[in-house]
Amino acid sequence: MATPQQVAHLLRRTGFGIRPGQIDALSRFDIHELIDERIADSGWALSAEEAEARNFDEVEWDTLSREWIDQMLTPETGLHERMTWFWHGHFTTSRNKATDQLVTRQHHLIRRHALGNFAEFAREILVDGAMLRFLDGDGSRGDAPNENLSREFLELFMLGRGNGYTEADIRAGARILSGWEVEYETSEVRFNREAHYGRPVEFLGVRKTWTIDDYVDAVLGHESCADHVASRIHDHLVSTELTNERRRELGNTLRDNNWEIRPLLAEILHQDDFVEARGRRTRQPVEWFVAAAVATGIDQLGEHGFEMWQIYSSGQIPYLPPNVAGWPDDDRWSSATQIMARGNAILNWELPENIVNSLPPTSEAVLTHLGIPEVSDSTFAALEHAIATQTEYANGLELLMATALLSPEFSLI
Repeated sequence: MATPQQVAHLLRRTGFGIRPGQIDALSRFDIHELIDERIADSGWALSAEEAEARNFDEVEWDTLSREWIDQMLTPETGLHERMTWFWHGHFTTSRNKATDQLVTRQHHLIRRHALGNFAEFAREILVDGAMLRFLDGDGSRGDAPNENLSREFLELFMLGRGNGYTEADIRAGARILSGWEVEYETSEVRFNREAHYGRPVEFLGVRKTWTIDDYVDAVLGHESCADHVASRIHDHLVSTELTNERRRELGNTLRDNNWEIRPLLAEILHQDDFVEARGRRTRQPVEWFVAAAVATGIDQLGEHGFEMWQIYSSGQIPYLPPNVAGWPDDDRWSSATQIMARGNAILNWELPENIVNSLPPTSEAVLTHLGIPEVSDSTFAALEHAIATQTEYANGLELLMATALLSPEFSLI
């Protein structure tokens, strides 16, 4: 049987929040059965045909961001949504250099491939309009190619810094990737053969005339590729150090399963290091605000004082990353500034009426309601002090909720 701690950890790492009563309901099952259910999550995505038929001209970036947060808040949210968020931070793009239409199209591309086949994903994202714009692949000519897309595709997305490629490979890759253009008015991506470098080049030890498919196949076939991608996913979901041997095992799982993502997730999530790796990293602002809203009964933005600007003010705005490496998973998200911003936001939220009417203002009741099955003695003492100094008749329940949501046990996953 799954322990409450294991269930809470699984829900935090493979989704965005814990709804009241979820831990009790799921603790009756075997933890590995629950993991299999999370991996089977189909999520929500438009097919390629549906996305192509949609008119994204009128979709503004802020609308996309709001709709994405609302999707994270839905009860059905699970591993598919978590991996959509992960890939957005892996194949990073900024709207500062792409139109809202291009960003929206890329979002649906990522959503479509989040739990699919990584090889197909890599081929599509490489010539995605928003990616071409962001990394200067748009309009790169073979006689004087821009190297940015080639460099970041190898260095960040596929192989990892310094893992078996050279500056000459980056220069050669830039020539191979030349010729792609994005029409500004229509957002149409097209290949201009006249602007492409169509002569032989040597790339990753092979000299020939390359197609885009040849290029992606060569990168996928590099010994570092699967290991790098698998370790990035492991770091997001588990956040423990990998040995070289374990990194290679995870890479082999990806390779041996023809680059399907779900078998890799099964290999990661069923291992003891995942089940036991609780509290290893700080929730990023989007993760924290969504989890806090879910725990307090907020189902959509705008309800009970939860607004998009509160996330933005904490330093994380979808499709506006700090750089091409995306947002870091480190302790900067637990700084005093972050805690103050989160506290100021949540103290201005209104608790839903059903919670006010049904939840007693005690430390134990609030912790259970928020899906926090265990806390340190110091956290529990802080909760007890909060309700002792600000009674039920002076919004003591709200203070208890805020104190628990700002605790290390909620802020760390």
